[in-house]
Amino acid sequence: MSASAIAELMSAARSAVYDCGETVIGANRPHTPGLVVSGHVRLIVKAHDGREANLKTMGAGAMFGLIYMVESDPRPARVERSVVAIERSVVALMHGPTLRRAAARDSELGMYLFRNLADSANVLADAAGQFAFMTVRQRLAGHLLGLAVEVRGGLVVEATQQQLASSVGSVREVVARTLRDLRSEGLIRVARGRVTLLDRDGLAASAAI
Repeated sequence: MSASAIAELMSAARSAVYDCGETVIGANRPHTPGLVVSGHVRLIVKAHDGREANLKTMGAGAMFGLIYMVESDPRPARVERSVVAIERSVVALMHGPTLRRAAARDSELGMYLFRNLADSANVLADAAGQFAFMTVRQRLAGHLLGLAVEVRGGLVVEATQQQLASSVGSVREVVARTLRDLRSEGLIRVARGRVTLLDRDGLAASAAI
């Protein structure tokens, strides 16, 4: 980005630190575009009955909430959308109209935002394909790959079996059985509230249609 675009964005942005489990945007939090400076956050959707599904994990350099760059007063959504920190994370919260104006003048920034929007569209397309064509095993393997975060040299997903079941459109008993199968094949290691990926290529093969 140009120095002028950076200065413009910084003049209207603020930096915030979020601890693990803290909501960045969502209920009772401002709806605003944000940039992950360090750490990892997760995009979550929640149904009115309390069920949650984890859609995407985002690390440093990723942006979220870009819809609020053009929609300052979003229409009521069918599901609640929120971004939650999954480890101590630093986030730059931006002013939507300022970001939009800067993007209109700076082509590099505009392309960066376009790539982030395209990534979000791919996540939605993948989710639709998973529910339309994949078995529970395929959906779960792909979901684990999409949520994994590197922790001390290993890939880890922090989620309960019920959370995984809600995310892949199944029930806890079926997910528990599928996790046991993946574990017996040496693809994962399972602990309470945590799944460690041992064989990324093997999981990718399991997720293939």
